[in-house]
Amino acid sequence: MNDAPLILNSERFKTREEVVTDAIRAAILRGQFRPGDKLDQQELADMLGVSRSPVREALRTLVAEDLATHYAHRGTVVTERSIDELKELLFIRTLLEGAAARQAAPHMDDARLNTLASIIAEAEVSTDMERVLALNNVFHTTVYAAIEQPHMINLIQSLRNKVAPYNRLYLELDDRKATAWHEHRRIYEACARGDGDAAEQETRHHLEQVFQGIVMALSRKPPAR
Repeated sequence: MNDAPLILNSERFKTREEVVTDAIRAAILRGQFRPGDKLDQQELADMLGVSRSPVREALRTLVAEDLATHYAHRGTVVTERSIDELKELLFIRTLLEGAAARQAAPHMDDARLNTLASIIAEAEVSTDMERVLALNNVFHTTVYAAIEQPHMINLIQSLRNKVAPYNRLYLELDDRKATAWHEHRRIYEACARGDGDAAEQETRHHLEQVFQGIVMALSRKPPAR
């Protein structure tokens, strides 16, 4: 785990358990807790300034979401995925995200294209890895949301979340951040042309490149703590 503090964002109409779950989930998705890292109840409670009870319920929710795994003699850890599992997730994601991009591209308006361009511009110069990871997800969901396809987007987001903890490992490889955002720009350009076929092709290519980078990063990954 890195040293960034966990952020507890209280929201109206959310229970304490839901707020705690959101905070821990966000830390997992942005790579603050990495695959294999232990999610210690007392440590999390101290970091968030809450009792262990909402943390315990939060971890149960995250286990149900497959973002965490509980072992009888090891406790709860951020879910680790094998290369075969990541490859299977890639296969499903390329089908769904490619199809979502293909359907969305012809329906881009100027406001959405301007948003995508702003995301790329910020990400290309940002040195804040957690912000870059957040922008990555916002970019893709902004593309897919150009048309009404909520069921597809919800399914895509669930799959993206399963891989999200590994994205930081990929982006920490030399030059991969620049490469990734060059690929995002190619997706944007296809959308700007309204070219659904190209948007699908560029999206699938990007996801495949990220997978290859994750495999490379895992070969260099130190043992989990």
